[in-house]
Amino acid sequence: MVLCCKKYTTKNYYHFLVVFVIIGLLASQWALHMDVIKNFVLLDHTAKEAKKKSSRRFLNYTSSVWEMMWLHNISQWEEEQSICQNLLSLEQAEFLHKFQVTLCTHHLEASPWCAVDDPYTETRYLYNKENRTYSPALPDLSWEVILKSPPQPVVPPEEDNVPQVFSRFYFCDENTGDIYSEYIEPLVSHLRHPIAMCDSNMRRVFMLSRSFIVPVPSGGTFPKAYYFDAGASSWNTGAGGPSLSYFTEVWKRHGIDFDRIEAWEGTVTPANFYATVPENYKNITFYHQEYIASSPETNGTFVPFVISNITKKEDYVFFKLDIDNGAVEKGTVDYLLSAVDDSSEYIDEFVWEHHAGGNYLMRGPWGRAVDDLSIFESYQYFLRLRLQGVRAHSYV
Repeated sequence: MVLCCKKYTTKNYYHFLVVFVIIGLLASQWALHMDVIKNFVLLDHTAKEAKKKSSRRFLNYTSSVWEMMWLHNISQWEEEQSICQNLLSLEQAEFLHKFQVTLCTHHLEASPWCAVDDPYTETRYLYNKENRTYSPALPDLSWEVILKSPPQPVVPPEEDNVPQVFSRFYFCDENTGDIYSEYIEPLVSHLRHPIAMCDSNMRRVFMLSRSFIVPVPSGGTFPKAYYFDAGASSWNTGAGGPSLSYFTEVWKRHGIDFDRIEAWEGTVTPANFYATVPENYKNITFYHQEYIASSPETNGTFVPFVISNITKKEDYVFFKLDIDNGAVEKGTVDYLLSAVDDSSEYIDEFVWEHHAGGNYLMRGPWGRAVDDLSIFESYQYFLRLRLQGVRAHSYV
């Protein structure tokens, strides 16, 4: 055997072997040393991130007395098909009245009537606080006159430690140590406007009304605000009423002016979509003509991953899911509830129309576009999301 043109003896071989082993040991020790340094740096970075204080750390969710009534009875009332009878009973009259008065955006002077304004004009309505009746309009007072004064944000009144009508989230500001609460509409009726399909005179108004959705309170401090809309074919039109124009306008009443909007729809071209977007929103609106995915393993864009890639947990994130594809919608929600990762922690507000097959009141409008779940199971989806700190709302 020849090495470097020099006769190589057995003695030389053993010397070489010893040197080789020593070099190998030194190299492995150096690699181990570098791994320790890298791990230390990584742990130090992670620790610093963990120490970052949140102004909105979720503590718990408390169902109101009204919501608890429905959670305990919805299975029976669904089976009996007696949702409207129970909602309109004397037992629930005060709950419904207080709820409706709170939704009013205009309280008319010297009048028992208050108005609920909606950017989608077909679902505006008035409520009489004395005789507790509803009307789409008044003969002696036009909507034009009513809307001369600006609409007020929906602010539920403060209640005792046990909330009666509106349910409540509790958060902690880790910077100050303060604990604060936020109200949200209760999970009642069949998860639309409470009297939807229960008032034969104004059936369409309440079936499509979104006035029951209580936004995040005004005055919240968020670095940025993001709106993700899965199922947005146009800015100001839609089969059940437009979502983009509605949420941008109503949320602005509550101090949320979105910095970025992402929208998805599979059938509408970008040119047709952007033609409907107001000029002041075009620079911050990003439209994608594609069908979204139901999970990270399926083809298409998985919106929860888009959210966690674009936003930070301290930002305000609004996510609306309504693509009329039950499997994709349910897959998305199941993933958020699975705790596989922290995707749900990026979402502050979640809006979803769940087509639960057990909802006998909506069988006509929904047709076959339903799944095989009951209203009770639909309740559990929204309740579980709320128990994770997500302001989850049923949609129309």
